[in-house]
Amino acid sequence: MKSGSVGVEAPGITLRLLSEEDFSQYRGPWNTLLEASTSESFFLKWEWIYTFWETIEKRDAMLLVWLCHDGTELVGIAPLYLYSSTFMRLPVRKVAFLGDRVASDYMDVFTKPGYEEICCHGVLQKMREQGAVAYDLLELNGVCADSNLYHYLSSGSPQTKDVMVQPSFECPRTRLDTSFEEYISRLGAGTRYDLGRKQRRIERDHDSIHTEHSDLAQSPQMLDVLFSLHKDRWDSLRGKTSTFDTAFRKSFNERLLQRLGAGEGFFSCVSVDDKPASILYILGYKGNAFFYQNGWAPAFANYSIGIYNIQQAIHHAIEAGYRSFDFLRGEEEYKYRFCEGARQAYAILYFNKGISGHALRRIFLARQKVKKILSKRQVVGNRE
Repeated sequence: MKSGSVGVEAPGITLRLLSEEDFSQYRGPWNTLLEASTSESFFLKWEWIYTFWETIEKRDAMLLVWLCHDGTELVGIAPLYLYSSTFMRLPVRKVAFLGDRVASDYMDVFTKPGYEEICCHGVLQKMREQGAVAYDLLELNGVCADSNLYHYLSSGSPQTKDVMVQPSFECPRTRLDTSFEEYISRLGAGTRYDLGRKQRRIERDHDSIHTEHSDLAQSPQMLDVLFSLHKDRWDSLRGKTSTFDTAFRKSFNERLLQRLGAGEGFFSCVSVDDKPASILYILGYKGNAFFYQNGWAPAFANYSIGIYNIQQAIHHAIEAGYRSFDFLRGEEEYKYRFCEGARQAYAILYFNKGISGHALRRIFLARQKVKKILSKRQVVGNRE
């Protein structure tokens, strides 16, 4: 199917595919709609989505960005693509959100307010049609409970009966106060004491400690510091490897920073004795700071240098006017110590009605049943 060649009528709107040629020039309409929508996810910005498409190997990939129009007005976008992948270790042709291989969270079909349900309905209806796109599985991960897709799938509409919604991961998140002192006062007494103790210890043992917060767009050279410290950290963990430390991720982030404007995030870098010891990579959108990646020197592990830097980054985020600090996916214990809550993210699964999709669905449901049985047995065993 040639990109951009298909138009689909849904009640009240028209759907068509964005062509690869138009995608590169679609920054304005895309970001204008996202800004008007209720979505607050940085990972739906054109800069993030297009840079991902530009960077990936496209030999077996097909762009599936659905544009929803009401007359001539753009009212919704579903940023999808099709590629060869695996599911339960089985080869599949999968439809996913653009950005799924760079840990994109809070994904959605984003729309003009008032068009949420009709656009989600139209996109999913089109993807469910036999022969529309040759795929085995639609797997949309990183969808949170306040997203348009989740609301639509929770509505009980007959069109959603074959679509499964599975809990995927949590994203610890905290609101920010008007001052760092107010924010700290909301943390537990044990956490406040521990943070203060760590700060006093590192400041006692080292004369020169400096924290610099630099705008992402104005400090692309800090990306090298991030990858270097991230690699050092993971090299110190025996038997573990990082999915971030790859040539693909480096190229993706280099291109991304070239496209960002001022005020779209910052690096928080702590230097000890004039050498970088910890760095955080923070993305920003609509008043939300997203803690995307970090790295720290193993020599400062005993000082919890990364925790020290998180304090500095949150302090800076408050002063810069951010309303929330989001730790994104990853349920590490330290994240919850800084937060009073977390967002639940979900994976949306739909198996194509063809033979391969039907077989995958049966295998998946069988494995889910086995997991439940084993989980019950474990609970009983723990009680005994």
